[in-house]
Amino acid sequence: MRIWFEEQDVIDACCVFVARQHRVRPEQVEVDLQFQEGSGFAADARFGFRHAYLTEQDIVDAIAVYLAEYHQFIPDRLQVDLQYNPEFGIGADILVR
Repeated sequence: MRIWFEEQDVIDACCVFVARQHRVRPEQVEVDLQFQEGSGFAADARFGFRHAYLTEQDIVDAIAVYLAEYHQFIPDRLQVDLQYNPEFGIGADILVR
């Protein structure tokens, strides 16, 4: 099975991931996704007066955690491929094995 995450889905997953790590509510987290040719994907997260930086692997892990917590997928069975399209932004193609 394949799942497609649009940019807002990726942002939501990052919010849940950061909230879980820092013990805040997901709606308290604001995330800005980034893509740089050559260096890849990253994200900046802000919550209250605090800040967190997410690497590409953190974003992939965030998607796996989100799918596990909210939709009961097994994280080890997910293959997440982040993608950038200038028209649509950052998305994720997820293969469920």
